[in-house]
Amino acid sequence: MKTNDYQKIKGASKDCFACGPENPHGLHMSFETNGESLRSIVPIQPYMRGWHNLVHGGILSTICDEIMSWSALHLTRRFILTKNLNVSYLKPATIGQKLTATGFIKERIDDRNAIVACEIRDEKGELCTKGLGEFALFTPEYFRKLNIMPDELIDEMMAVFE
Repeated sequence: MKTNDYQKIKGASKDCFACGPENPHGLHMSFETNGESLRSIVPIQPYMRGWHNLVHGGILSTICDEIMSWSALHLTRRFILTKNLNVSYLKPATIGQKLTATGFIKERIDDRNAIVACEIRDEKGELCTKGLGEFALFTPEYFRKLNIMPDELIDEMMAVFE
């Protein structure tokens, strides 16, 4: 599927700071895909403030990490861990708007590693932040051996692959 039409994908972790819908202090990111990229529209709330009316850089880097992580997870159909994250702040983003984060696979290095990129744009479509990350890719079986999360959550995450 390669279109401009985005379809919502299912999330899994209820309590994640970035994507958990039940985390009262979180970003509540949700995701949709067009088959070659993922995007998330993130309403920027006052508690995400840095200086004056600017979005805190840590929030922007979290949005980058999350959109790239979900892009790697969904587009490679593998479990992932972030190995390296680089964020470039190009233009200030302000409180009270919706930012659109888009992530895509830049390079599939091999079966266990991928380079993923992202962009965060403001409501005018102007590029505010971009990111590039290297992600370790894992089969569900190997991820279970790492004992990072309970088997039930791994099973829920595997449903995202379908």
